[in-house]
Amino acid sequence: MVHVEELQVFYRDNTGNLHTIKQAPSEQTIPAIKSDVAAIVQPLKERGNIEYYYLVVKVRKSGGGFGYRTMIPKTLLV
Repeated sequence: MVHVEELQVFYRDNTGNLHTIKQAPSEQTIPAIKSDVAAIVQPLKERGNIEYYYLVVKVRKSGGGFGYRTMIPKTLLV
């Protein structure tokens, strides 16, 4: 099983600034990670001044290095 090191949400606001939210998952189970993602993304959607967001997961590879996987592709909100 892949070990998820970090959840990274990138989003652009209406002024054109790119922001990043980085957070370690609370647990390594799928339901816990989905809950963590929802806790990050839902407030962004409700703010109303976000153009788009996407989610990248930082994982530890079997060789010991890090890899990145896009979990939620670029999603437009405007």
